[in-house]
Amino acid sequence: MKKMIVILCLAVGVMSGFSPPAGVKSGIHGTIDPAEGASKVTAISGADSVSGTPVAGKLSLPAKPGNWTLIVEAVKPYRSTSVENILVLESQSTDAGVIKLMAD
Repeated sequence: MKKMIVILCLAVGVMSGFSPPAGVKSGIHGTIDPAEGASKVTAISGADSVSGTPVAGKLSLPAKPGNWTLIVEAVKPYRSTSVENILVLESQSTDAGVIKLMAD
């Protein structure tokens, strides 16, 4: 029961962190494999950045149109990685695909 409450609290906190800022309808989404391999994802474009925590291996970040780099912070035994040149268009969510994490 405690585990379910913790998961529910984490899900609510994460989902509230993924709410797009006012006026931003575009973003980045994708999947991390293995699902438990990442602790944080950050998207960077110039001086702009947005971060969140993947839920069950899924990531979803609000992002303004532009060219973004996605940084995936892994947990042991996996290695952190990045995906460059993610093009986000106005009013669209760009699929970053499946990001496979390699073991150290």
